[in-house]
Amino acid sequence: MKCCLVTGATGFIGRHVIRRLLAEGWQVLSISRNATLAISQHHEHVALDLHDPAAVDGLLKTRRPSHLIHLAWEATPGKFWHSTENFRWVSSSAFLLDAFVRHGGEKAVLAGSCAEYKWENSPLDEGTSPLNATTYYSASKLAFMALAGVIAKDISLVWARIFFPYGPDEDESKLISYIFREISAGRLPAIQAPDRAVDMIHVGDVAAALECLAASEPVGTVNICSGVAHLPHEIALECARLLDKDTLIPALDERVRQAKATSTLQGENSRLIGIWDKKPMSLSDGLKSYLEK
Repeated sequence: MKCCLVTGATGFIGRHVIRRLLAEGWQVLSISRNATLAISQHHEHVALDLHDPAAVDGLLKTRRPSHLIHLAWEATPGKFWHSTENFRWVSSSAFLLDAFVRHGGEKAVLAGSCAEYKWENSPLDEGTSPLNATTYYSASKLAFMALAGVIAKDISLVWARIFFPYGPDEDESKLISYIFREISAGRLPAIQAPDRAVDMIHVGDVAAALECLAASEPVGTVNICSGVAHLPHEIALECARLLDKDTLIPALDERVRQAKATSTLQGENSRLIGIWDKKPMSLSDGLKSYLEK
């Protein structure tokens, strides 16, 4: 049985990745700072500080996982963009990957970010779109990507550029959770950037795509995105329909008709689809998961 080490196990994406791996028959070894209960006989969780090199090396030496999905990073909402914690994560992630390689690792899938791109009003693709680090976060991700290419030159390596994941168990400050709360209360949401369209992908699809990248042969950079960008009021209108808030629909419908995207952040996902052989769920289907919360 293949064994995959998952870091950031208790994070938003990490929880879904673990469940997906187990559903696909993997043995899972997960890490977070705090202990948590394993969720199946094929899942072992270890409380470990990834900034402790000796502990990391000891774990990799004794467990020797064949695969790695590295998600852990500085992710404090509203702070991670310019936090100096990003610098520590470059060093700690490099040591983790080095230990993984030294102790027999075969394939690593590392979480990158769409923030690494120069945001332009055209689809962003892995091969030709320019990169442009403008924050501590994006610069640190690119620095680790460069290091990873050297450290893992003798094994299979995927750099997964994740766009904007969403789902019902996301942080309550996230856009869609905010929109759902306002619509549920019968209020029109106050949108700060109504003319900015972004590419959002359901966290369940993110987890499925990461598992597929770990299990398959392709390597290199892969966008994890839906390939479609939505304006906030388009999302709000769909929420109102799902929640049967008929009194809000006319106003939202009018805002959608008047809306014009002056800024579009959209990924190109043909490489992902070619590997995954599946299309990400539509916005409507993704939003339905919030009703099951």
